[in-house]
Amino acid sequence: MIYSIVMAGGRGTRLKTPVEKPLFKLHNKPLIKYVLDNLSSSRLVEKVVIATSPHTPKTTEYINQFDFEVLDTPGVDYLNDLALILDYFEEKSSEDILLFINADLPFISGKCIDFILESYFKSDKDALSTLIPVSIFDKLGLKYEYEFNGLVPVGVNILRSINEVQDETQLIIEKEELAFNINTLQDANVADKYTFKYNEYI
Repeated sequence: MIYSIVMAGGRGTRLKTPVEKPLFKLHNKPLIKYVLDNLSSSRLVEKVVIATSPHTPKTTEYINQFDFEVLDTPGVDYLNDLALILDYFEEKSSEDILLFINADLPFISGKCIDFILESYFKSDKDALSTLIPVSIFDKLGLKYEYEFNGLVPVGVNILRSINEVQDETQLIIEKEELAFNINTLQDANVADKYTFKYNEYI
């Protein structure tokens, strides 16, 4: 089974709005709804699970109107929540594929998600991380938190459903839509303008 796990339990303190980050709106549409719509257009993702936390009760309430499984995580930090999720899935099966995607990545299309999954299946590793060049952030006027050798992690990762260190391959994609991780109001302002371009290719 290929699952997509939408990580929607973070505090989102850098966005500096009273709204929970997954519910922050671009053109009157919550960030997480962009992600869910994009996942629904994927050919390969078979089931979507939303990971929420005590930090995102309104997000949980919003998600409950849809037909998605919701996992309640402690929301301590990303790695702790990730370990809990891996334990949960490992108890069911160690053969599932888990595509993790952050709830603040509105522009990663279903086609792009399928490309990432297809690249994973062509590799001989248990895990995959997705990165894009720093030059794309510079071109768009977006800031990034971390880079290594000119590459920035995107927030889309694939793991097998086992809670252990997994050998990883890196997938480098030169696509603008992967740069939009909405962490700040500046990110949102740039994304607000980009939404029109996004609507052209979905």
